[in-house]
Amino acid sequence: MIKRIYLTLSVNASSGFDDFTYKYIFHDTLVKMGYDVVFYSYKEASTNAKGEKTTDIKSISEKIYQNFLIEHTKTPFDLFLSYFQNQQIIPELFKWVKEKTFCVNYTTNFHQISSYRDLLKEADLSIFVSKEAESYFTQNSFKGYYMPFAGLSKNLGFNAAKNGNISFIGTAYGPRANYLWRCLQNGLPLKIYGSNWNKNHAVRGSLRILKLETQVLTNNKSVIDTAYRCLNDLIMAEINLGYKEVVNPPLSDEKYNQLISDSSIILNIPESRYNHDFNNPNILIGANLRDFEVPTLGSLLLTQDNEEIKSLFEENKEVVLFSNELEMIDKAKFYLNRPGVILKIAEAGQNRVKKEHLWEHRFKTFFTYLENNYL
Repeated sequence: MIKRIYLTLSVNASSGFDDFTYKYIFHDTLVKMGYDVVFYSYKEASTNAKGEKTTDIKSISEKIYQNFLIEHTKTPFDLFLSYFQNQQIIPELFKWVKEKTFCVNYTTNFHQISSYRDLLKEADLSIFVSKEAESYFTQNSFKGYYMPFAGLSKNLGFNAAKNGNISFIGTAYGPRANYLWRCLQNGLPLKIYGSNWNKNHAVRGSLRILKLETQVLTNNKSVIDTAYRCLNDLIMAEINLGYKEVVNPPLSDEKYNQLISDSSIILNIPESRYNHDFNNPNILIGANLRDFEVPTLGSLLLTQDNEEIKSLFEENKEVVLFSNELEMIDKAKFYLNRPGVILKIAEAGQNRVKKEHLWEHRFKTFFTYLENNYL
């Protein structure tokens, strides 16, 4: 029976979140559910008594383990739950922990699975959030458990006074610039919030053009990747030049939640090419965290069509899906002209979250699985 949990988290900075953001999801939810949770952040593990930071992952790992041992000696843990990537800890940390208690590591970003592979070999079990990862775990004999993202129960609220805007929240990468540029070209009331949208993309694009010329002449295999990245830079430069007023910096948690609640439509583009390499033919499109946060906060989600999201929500009744830029634009225009329908779908999506897709649901099901199969 799971009662006491040691929790330690860190998130890659490029995700837009930090370990304290995920503390809300893991720590606060588990405490609310009645578990005894000891939380030790990566930020604390990488800072010494003088406030100085270290990037030495061996010493960070040792510090986490020492803290774990101190707390484990007081009262033994039933579960060690972490969220780490290869570059954040050494795999030996999990070896040490497994001698004391069951070790689970949470993994995301299957399109960059190499960032976790060393840890997958050592953890007793790894949670994966993309259904597509299941075959990879099976083929490599890694022990895994599929647990989709979810919504926070504290964010369940409904604002019927929508502002008539479409909002996009996210970092600038992949095909996102092209999709958003097409929205703006078609006169949609779009607002963009996130990292890397307002960098000097014109200069970056120019430098890539010079690199591209050399790669073409030398028949370099990276020429396609460079060409796509160059195109993205030029599109983002155009967005900043012609539509500067719609580009905004990242939001605080409070403003993030308020924006989602206020917006008529939240546009989501979860598509990620494997390793962010445009030469790679594989693309991951699944249900990411925002696909749950939006209906949780009572807004209409317009996201990319994929089998995973359709297994979790009912299309056109709880969420709206698109397959290409033309369908995205047509559906955005259609629903903006029907505010009553927007509210109806948003409310249905929120009700689905309340019923099946809260973090409490995820952890309850997962812990039952652990207790029946491992503990």
